[in-house]
Amino acid sequence: MGAVSVIEDPQDEDLKALYQRLEVASGGLGVLNIFKVMAHNPDLLEGWLRFAMKLLGTDMKLSPRLRELAILRVFQKTRGEYGFAHHVRIGKQAGLTDDETSQLSGFDTSDLFSALDREAIRYVDAVTDLDDGAPALASNLARSLSEREVMELTMCIGHWNMLARFMQSLEVPLDESLTSGLPAEWRDWM
Repeated sequence: MGAVSVIEDPQDEDLKALYQRLEVASGGLGVLNIFKVMAHNPDLLEGWLRFAMKLLGTDMKLSPRLRELAILRVFQKTRGEYGFAHHVRIGKQAGLTDDETSQLSGFDTSDLFSALDREAIRYVDAVTDLDDGAPALASNLARSLSEREVMELTMCIGHWNMLARFMQSLEVPLDESLTSGLPAEWRDWM
């Protein structure tokens, strides 16, 4: 069990209704444990969901593929198994292949990644590590991406770093629905 319990059976009617909406929207994954932990503060959960859906939504100029590459790298760097498992699935929907995901840790030597991919991954590493070189890498990215895309990428990196720390600190249990259907070796990709 994690440091904070998952709320399996909410008693509050508003929270029950939110769980029902999450179940419908889950694409068969069910109400995920991250939501069940955040449900200790339903207002915070709903506010976070609105924000996270903006980052995953169609209003972003940043390509979904590059976004997912960045998110997977954040979870790889932070050893965030929960988020990595979740975003392997989302990454596939955004166009990433299992080969790309499995070779992400060796991105610098893999021919599967473009120059832009490599630059973005180096930027993810710098932001995640709070490296002083991050601003220069952001400036380099602005040669290939718009300022809006660089800002959106940075927002995604920061957001999923926060989630990695949240989930690891509270030991949010990994949902079986997130790992079913993933290749058997997915943990080796981290």
